Amino acid sequence: MVRRVKMAFALLLFVFASLGGGTAIAKPVDAKPIDQASWSSLKKEVRLPNGVKLAYVELGNPKGEPVLLLHGYTDTSRSWSLIAPYLDDYRLLIPDQRGHGAADAPACCYSLSNFAYDARLFLDAVGVQRAAVAGHSMGSMVAMTMAAEYPERVSKIVLIGSTALAPVKRGEWLYDQVAALKGPLDPSSQFMRDWDPGNQPTPVDTEFAKAAMAEVLAVPLHVWHAVMRELAYVPVARHAVDVNAPVLVLSGGKDPLFPAEHHASLLKVFHGAEGHVFPELGHNPIWEQPAELGGIINRFLAAPAKQKAR
Repeated sequence: MVRRVKMAFALLLFVFASLGGGTAIAKPVDAKPIDQASWSSLKKEVRLPNGVKLAYVELGNPKGEPVLLLHGYTDTSRSWSLIAPYLDDYRLLIPDQRGHGAADAPACCYSLSNFAYDARLFLDAVGVQRAAVAGHSMGSMVAMTMAAEYPERVSKIVLIGSTALAPVKRGEWLYDQVAALKGPLDPSSQFMRDWDPGNQPTPVDTEFAKAAMAEVLAVPLHVWHAVMRELAYVPVARHAVDVNAPVLVLSGGKDPLFPAEHHASLLKVFHGAEGHVFPELGHNPIWEQPAELGGIINRFLAAPAKQKAR
């Protein structure tokens, strides 16, 4: 019964969106929120064959189709805690990626291929041969890389707050702010106030934002710098032709990092991709409107998979 209600809600969202403009916001499906204070206690640990220890949370239906959820730059698995209750028909596998949260933070290395290899080894470790992969921001870039390098392991990909272009360059606000960071990180600095998870175009759960900001401040300085250097000037969807999985693209109309041309770039390289823009949301729509995005993701995951058009 719950699944039928969720699917009906997702269909309603799709119909509203098809009427034109951005994706419409409909009444949310009821779901029990996750207690933010308990998130860290839900984490398990796994040591990968490459020596990197990851922490992860597993939620949802243990017998459901597996979905790997990859967080963004300086976030942790907590990034998915608000939307997870709306995806609970699936077996949700939510790691802290290397350098973030309770995962190891080795001195090297932080390329998208390194993250994607970790993700593949993680699926091996939890006994999953093939999964849908949803990524937010940096996590979406890892999802694209994983789908291109290990296509047999990825059934579908969801790209949230993403781009097909180079995500950052020297001289741009984010690159220069991160390059100037020195430890210890100062939460009262203008950059950290701007980067605060609570600083979104629409309200975000206050307990989530507080806990997420503490985790941002705990990311080691070398990780801030290494990831930024690896992302600079790299067109992250350069191997899109090797991706066979169906693609869903979700973007905020007020995303200050990846404005409209970035959404368009993804639809250009992933032929046949489904795309939605939420006009009033920012770079982190899964934090701002988790129920609405959860409905759309549910519908996409439940639809029969079709190979990408060439």
